[in-house]
Amino acid sequence: MKFSFKLVLALVILFFLYLYIFKRGGIFIKIDSDNIIVDSQESDHEIIKEFAKGMKSDNYLNAINHKSENLNKENNEYQKINYDFEKLLKYTEIEQIINNLNKSEIVAVELIGKSVDKRNIYSLSIGKGQKHILFNANIHAAEVANTMYIVKYMADLVNKYEANDEKIVKLLKDVKIIVIPSSNPDGYEACLFGVNSINNKKLYIYENKDNIIFKTYKGNANGVDINRNFPSQHGGLYYQDNELSEVVSTKPSIGYFDYYPGESLGSEPETKALMYWFNKYLKEAYAFIDLHSAGRVIYSGKPNLSDKLNSYSYNLAKIVSNITDYEAYGKEAEDVGIGNDGTATDYATEIVSDFKFSEKTGRLTANKYQNPEVKDVNFGAITLESLEEYTFELSTIKKEYYNKNLAKVYTSLIESYK
Repeated sequence: MKFSFKLVLALVILFFLYLYIFKRGGIFIKIDSDNIIVDSQESDHEIIKEFAKGMKSDNYLNAINHKSENLNKENNEYQKINYDFEKLLKYTEIEQIINNLNKSEIVAVELIGKSVDKRNIYSLSIGKGQKHILFNANIHAAEVANTMYIVKYMADLVNKYEANDEKIVKLLKDVKIIVIPSSNPDGYEACLFGVNSINNKKLYIYENKDNIIFKTYKGNANGVDINRNFPSQHGGLYYQDNELSEVVSTKPSIGYFDYYPGESLGSEPETKALMYWFNKYLKEAYAFIDLHSAGRVIYSGKPNLSDKLNSYSYNLAKIVSNITDYEAYGKEAEDVGIGNDGTATDYATEIVSDFKFSEKTGRLTANKYQNPEVKDVNFGAITLESLEEYTFELSTIKKEYYNKNLAKVYTSLIESYK
């Protein structure tokens, strides 16, 4: 009897400790490895050449089972945010805006990881709906405009909610908008405000500062293109019948067309933060929008995935194109097996399509590289490239936002679930 009482007491204490941790913001999403890890090898594995190593399964599980932290809400009332591209925002200023947004009851802010140079990477959830749409910005260092665009959009959205705008209140009752304003904060800060903003002077980006073209730099502080570092099925490899794409590099980035996936996939802390984020939120998501800024085009579709996903994705691209006149590309514009894979949209769409992680390849797997049988899903993903070319010119950035009506674009994408 005495033992039973102690056991019950221990269980009660553990239960309330769990609730306390959750209330204080500690989040730990434990994912059963039996459901996602397999030991199979693609049946046509002899057709490929690998130029980046796969990810080890224990590293993969550690990444997606990461313990994140919710920012505690301050007791202060929400203050209306007035940002209209008056200045280029330092990352610390973006963090101040994030902290202010967190004062609204419609916003939750989660610290999902840290960059190479130890800057915080945030995810903001705006809304209460069961339907999720994901936005990610600034995965490429020099593509800074989208961080400012999405910060401006979030501020205006929450301002309207706090002012009881009927349309916005209803929208945020139906939908949860989940945003990473910058997934490459080191690159953002170095490109806009100079490489001296890097704290650790031993990092690649600082030691090679004289060789890097910061206006077009894509990498993180280690010189790795995060958007080629995901352990998707074709990440870091190409088919033997193909030549390795000329835009892919096997050395750290110095700027422009040198997509370097790293020595091994999933190696970067920013990549791991995004992997955790995808695995947590994609289950309830109907779309993922990856925001880039060079070319005024929209890429949609994956040749190796289902017609349903490709159709859904192209419909999202057409929503953007009809508002902006950006050119919408379908799956025919996408290449598989030339070394250019391993992107955020590759990983997201394959996770949604129920790909597992292979211990043998160190990548997601569908058991066959060419013509795999894949799951139909009601989900779409696009890469939205705003601006004609890379720029840090604030007046050009501001003009694009208003002339191309990007606020309407984001809202229309959010409303695409209807």
